[in-house]
Amino acid sequence: MPAEPASQSPLVKVADGRWLAPDIARIVNRGELVVAMLKIDNPPFFAEKNGELSGTDVDLARLIGKELGVPVRFDRSPETYDSVAEIVANGQADLGISRLAKTLKRGQFVHFSSTYMRLGHALLINRVRFAELSGGRPPPQVLRNFTGRISVIASSSWEEFGRRNFPDAKIIPYPSWTAAVAAVKKGEVVAAYRDELEVMAILRRDPSLALTLRTVTFNDLESSLSMMIGVRDATLLSFVNEVIAQRPEKPTVASVLKLMN
Repeated sequence: MPAEPASQSPLVKVADGRWLAPDIARIVNRGELVVAMLKIDNPPFFAEKNGELSGTDVDLARLIGKELGVPVRFDRSPETYDSVAEIVANGQADLGISRLAKTLKRGQFVHFSSTYMRLGHALLINRVRFAELSGGRPPPQVLRNFTGRISVIASSSWEEFGRRNFPDAKIIPYPSWTAAVAAVKKGEVVAAYRDELEVMAILRRDPSLALTLRTVTFNDLESSLSMMIGVRDATLLSFVNEVIAQRPEKPTVASVLKLMN
């Protein structure tokens, strides 16, 4: 802990006598870490059961609070993924975590923490609609120049990823993943676009859907999950990155798939 600094120091003295960076002192003096989290449950990353909030994202947020020596208060008011980042950007929360990916849009108003998990991109495809679209062309060729309709979750990273990675496709936002998947099943769209965990989970939960649906994963596209941090909170960003680097258990696709079973 630094000795008592000179009068010009930017450090702030907290109740227990420590001198801390202003963003850390703000949290310590308040007595809690405020973490923005999506209102809609997304197990196993975050979900409430019997009044208890749990999940891999919840565990990471609580670990950061523990290292700061304060409890965590989760703000579950955000109704979209983008609004989680916006609440942090506006200073209403210290951190945001909700299976959030780094995007160019979000990068204009928040800091990203180090990546704490990487997920490959995937499509859930309606077999009949894809066959109509392909016209006999090899699937890789169709995917490289995809011109069909793709459903994504509205106000999520997948809107941005869809427009960037499938520039010739028509990206159709839906209010939820359930609605996006339903659109594929009904043939309203050719495919739904999300990460490999959620796409593979559809057929794992109902293997009979393999008769009408198929999945495609992309080895060269990935979603980097990170925490969102305010642009003025440089020390908090550094602290969070160090917690992520030092934590003993790091989630992987394999470990999260086990939790989803």
